[in-house]
Amino acid sequence: MNKKIIAVISSITILTTLLVGCAEDKITGKPEKNNEIKSVKLIVPDGLPSIALSKLIKDDKKIGSVNIESSIEKTTEALTSDILKGEPDIAVVPSNLAAQAYNKGIGYQIVGTVGWGSMFLVSSDPEIKTIDSVKGKEVCNIGRGLTPDIVFKGVLKNKGIDAEKDLNLSYVSAASELPPLLISGKTKIAVVPEPALSAIEVKKKDLRIISDLNEEWKTILSSQYGFPQSTLIVKERLLKTNKDFVDKFIKSVEQDVNWVTENKKETASISKELGITINNAIVPKALEKANIKFVNIKETKSVYKKYFEKLKEFEPKNIGGKVPDEKIFGE
Repeated sequence: MNKKIIAVISSITILTTLLVGCAEDKITGKPEKNNEIKSVKLIVPDGLPSIALSKLIKDDKKIGSVNIESSIEKTTEALTSDILKGEPDIAVVPSNLAAQAYNKGIGYQIVGTVGWGSMFLVSSDPEIKTIDSVKGKEVCNIGRGLTPDIVFKGVLKNKGIDAEKDLNLSYVSAASELPPLLISGKTKIAVVPEPALSAIEVKKKDLRIISDLNEEWKTILSSQYGFPQSTLIVKERLLKTNKDFVDKFIKSVEQDVNWVTENKKETASISKELGITINNAIVPKALEKANIKFVNIKETKSVYKKYFEKLKEFEPKNIGGKVPDEKIFGE
């Protein structure tokens, strides 16, 4: 046989083998060759989540050979838009947004929780002593349909109180709008998250915490943690093709979150350096009630399931219409 013909046949055979091999990798879901990533995009919302990951954002510019491109998103609207477009590879989001994104098929999975419930019902009205006593009163909250609203209404419903009928709800668009209202006395009852609460307590000495809403959710969910407030999500394709990197990243998150809770003053300095929107002077105080703690999803699947089931009972659209199936959990 002509040598040229043999060479052509050999080349075709080799190419066919390579193509079949690549196809088999896609079918089995195993990482393909030459699939090493060079960088990933991390987005974290301004406030407690960015404080929790502040050391990671500042120091961990690279994990192994992978560059970490971190950014702090200043508004809930922008964060939601980023996630629903599937822009970041990794992000910290409100847990109900993680459910919405999954139900829309955007391709994110939950790998852990960075922060648990850190929201409080507070009042400067001496007549308000329990959650039940807010009936007939005006209560200010942040953003209708956002996490503070969902969490508060859930607690009310669990106590047999109809939020829409039994009290007057008013809303501000951001937590930063609550301090001047409460300090001036224009608002006497409100649902306030940390770190806004610490900022208010410094100037409003007659403000009292009526209820730690996370303690209420511990009972509702039968959980030692309460409700998952800040959820760490990762693109499914990243988990499938670069699991070693994801495992190392999760380990870094755990270590850095622990460092933040143990080094409050240093964290305040880092937060200022990163431009996180909080007076760095109150960061150490805020961290005392911030409930920042990283927990791997392997330990808390049942908590998320119960939480999503409760949110579906309260308002299905808050989680995208249905309780996500088991595939929302990435391991």
